[in-house]
Amino acid sequence: MAYEYSPRVLETWNELPRSTALWDQVKHLEAQVAYFKNRTESAERRMLEHHCEGEQP
Repeated sequence: MAYEYSPRVLETWNELPRSTALWDQVKHLEAQVAYFKNRTESAERRMLEHHCEGEQP
């Protein structure tokens, strides 16, 4: 898990460490988005499969 630095802390850092920390935070957030996107798609798929099973004659 990436550590999230406050804007106040980041303001005290030089450009390279600040950009590195921000890049790490972005990568962590992208991974979270992908994780929850996959969970959502999986849940939707299961819900549709369950719904379609009830409509079979």
